[in-house]
Amino acid sequence: MPDTYHLFEHAPAVSRRITALAYSRFTQRLFRGDPSLWSTAPAARRSIKNRLGWLRAPERMLREVPRLESFAREARGEGLRQVVLLGMGGSSLCVEVFRRLFPPPAGSPDVIVLDGTVPEAVRRVESRLDFETTLFVVSSKSGTTAETAALQAYFWAKTRRIRGRMASRHFVAITDPGTPLSEEAAARGYRAAFHNAPDIGGRYSALSYFGLVPAALGGLDIAEILRRALDMLERCGPDVPAADNPGLTLGAALGTLARQGRDKVLLLVDQGLRPYELWIEQLLAESTGKDGRGLIPVTAPQAPGPLRTALVGADRVAVAIVLEESRNGRALRRRVAGSGTPGVVLALKDRLDLGASMLQWEVATAVAGAVLGVNPFDEPNVAESKKNTEAALEEFDATGRLREEPAALEEGRARVFLGGIKPPSGKRRTLAGAIRSLLAAGRPGDYLALLAYVDPEGRPLRAALETARDALLSRTGLATTIGHGPRYLHSTGQLHKGGPNTGLFIEVVPEDRVVLPIPGRAYDFETLKQAQALGDYRVLKRRGRRVLRLRYLDGAPAALRALVSAVRAGKSRAPAGRRKHR
Repeated sequence: MPDTYHLFEHAPAVSRRITALAYSRFTQRLFRGDPSLWSTAPAARRSIKNRLGWLRAPERMLREVPRLESFAREARGEGLRQVVLLGMGGSSLCVEVFRRLFPPPAGSPDVIVLDGTVPEAVRRVESRLDFETTLFVVSSKSGTTAETAALQAYFWAKTRRIRGRMASRHFVAITDPGTPLSEEAAARGYRAAFHNAPDIGGRYSALSYFGLVPAALGGLDIAEILRRALDMLERCGPDVPAADNPGLTLGAALGTLARQGRDKVLLLVDQGLRPYELWIEQLLAESTGKDGRGLIPVTAPQAPGPLRTALVGADRVAVAIVLEESRNGRALRRRVAGSGTPGVVLALKDRLDLGASMLQWEVATAVAGAVLGVNPFDEPNVAESKKNTEAALEEFDATGRLREEPAALEEGRARVFLGGIKPPSGKRRTLAGAIRSLLAAGRPGDYLALLAYVDPEGRPLRAALETARDALLSRTGLATTIGHGPRYLHSTGQLHKGGPNTGLFIEVVPEDRVVLPIPGRAYDFETLKQAQALGDYRVLKRRGRRVLRLRYLDGAPAALRALVSAVRAGKSRAPAGRRKHR
């Protein structure tokens, strides 16, 4: 079923953009690896030429299917019943999507993803494991990702205590050639080390070893996923007219609408595909959110009332991703068509179309980056939070504590820190008053981001965050997102710091009582989590972002109850209108 576009008065501008892209021979140059599509700077062009391997990944990996399936059979034959993926960002989100959309066939191991430093999440995963039958997949392109290295150290020590010299048979590495992780895997004698093609960036790596090794272990039909991705690659290829190219058309539409002020991409995802939004969110945000520009992905609320509110706004475009025969998908089609907001409906025949859809989105993101005038293959601001985290941990090593600025206010167990907004005074000097001050700083075309350092798999916690999100949306009309820390640092974090200064950020950092030391480090997982949150807050504040940091001296449930209560207090509503493109 072809994609459906509802562009209304924007259709002529999108059509002109597609014509211009065809005239510039965009697709032909893309498949030739021409970096001048995105930059004329020599250093950027050299970097881009080494980031286009994703266009060759489906064909490369189709040849690897027999090896991957043999590896998976061997693991099952040795009695391995659980696979734990340790990774962040592009190394984990695709695996999270695959595992949640494809339940393991009979006889295949369960796949678990651990992509964070929240102690409750680490303990939750550990409590599910039988170390005699668990395989750990350590996944990092650079081989130096801090969270992944900490998780590897923790579970390696646990496995060594239980399995002794056999521990190495319970570990697999996925990384680029020559990285510290590759060297460590060789020194320890890991079961296998899969070296990915270094010309594939992390967020474009779903159809490479990073996505497909865990998928094969989980029993997915990776050959069919890749065959359909190859078919999409041909449909997006250099011999296809621009107007018939699904990747180019989607990217042209999103880029053109963003230049006209509609930079909030509201993702309405079929219930049968729901986790997919996590992967799209990272791809769009980290690829385009830089140089003061960017597409801002927003996951649509589920409740009808908040969804109606989310669809209203001159800064929005709706993208529905549906299964062809799904009842929920048909409802989403009607919702987009009747909303009056420009929108697109992308239909998948079934879940095995996921690889094809990913390829379409990758091409679309490359096109949108060119339309916006940004390089979609770098992440220039991601390192800022990392450096600030390292600085905070150095302070901890020297003093035994993390140094924080004086709180703007204290209320019970809450410590509130503010950046870029006026502190409340008098009777309004409360958490609710601080949130009111943050919202009062909102302008038409802004967005809200709830950034919570809590276990993303905790259902009550997720429900509380969604309640807070819906209340903020109802109260302000602003597009509102949810990010789980530290996961979002490897996803939307680039957009927050490098994209347009239109975000209002609420960082929620509870104090986890679970003490989990990290072998070889002077700090535990809770300290690492706190340092990451503190480091990101410092960067946001230094960059002039409007941010409220809620440091709560209790666990996540109490912190989120306090947040929901404070958000529900007050009646102000900020305009959700249009912002001029900068």
